[in-house]
Amino acid sequence: MAFRPEWYRDEPRRGFGGGVAGWSGIKLLLILNFGVFALQVMSRSAMTAPGIDPIAGLFGLRAWTLGGAGELGFNLLFPFQLVTYMFVHGDLWHVGFNMLFMWMFGRELEASMGKTGFLRLFFTGGIVGGLAQWGLNLAQADVAPVIGASGAVYSVMALYALRYPRRQIIMFLPFPLPVPVIFLVGFKVAGDIIGLLNHDPRIAVLAHLGGAAIGLVWHLRGDVIGKAKMSINRKQAEKRTAAESGDRREMDRILRKIQSDGLPSLTTDERAFLDRRSKALRERRD
Repeated sequence: MAFRPEWYRDEPRRGFGGGVAGWSGIKLLLILNFGVFALQVMSRSAMTAPGIDPIAGLFGLRAWTLGGAGELGFNLLFPFQLVTYMFVHGDLWHVGFNMLFMWMFGRELEASMGKTGFLRLFFTGGIVGGLAQWGLNLAQADVAPVIGASGAVYSVMALYALRYPRRQIIMFLPFPLPVPVIFLVGFKVAGDIIGLLNHDPRIAVLAHLGGAAIGLVWHLRGDVIGKAKMSINRKQAEKRTAAESGDRREMDRILRKIQSDGLPSLTTDERAFLDRRSKALRERRD
């Protein structure tokens, strides 16, 4: 399968210089995911027992842990693992295809949304998708870990398909065939819905569907996390402005009182107010 974006011809080439702060979100996620996978490979080879992956065991998302006597214990690390599970994968195909789809669909989105906006989409999709699958595993007393960035990647794929539905993917079946991206993503989502109805235990389909739902929300409502953050910042700024305005009015009143009645006329609270304002002004100058 090959990808033929219409915008790629004019896309500026980005090198690997400039420091981490200058990296795109795509490059940062690629390095993190492949870096963690390399650590997984090394940690597996260091284990004496075959098939043991200590990184997946610690950083994969679990609802339950299994004790030595076979008893179930609630996993208290799950809030931390809601982020870390996205960077843990089962094999090279798993991480490779996730990163390929993220790169294919994510570059144009990041160009339009910005690095911060793209990363908000990615992590929100991954966390919501992981939480949906975690809830199912919690209800079913399933101790298997959830791993992989698929939920986050599904949010990217879904938003891209909804925003640019007529863009085409060249698929080899076995001959080259251009397929509108909305059909490809719709086919994958439909497959996950069927897997959910058939109770397929091999794939964390709710993580996929939760991520796709975030892509839909972003398409309909925009960057809801960014909007919520802006709303909170605006309300905080309004409160600060109102408080400063009230302080200025109180200061004017006290100064008029001093002018008319003299400094001894001030109450204890008024003197304390003047002390606080003087201290705040000194700190601001420093």
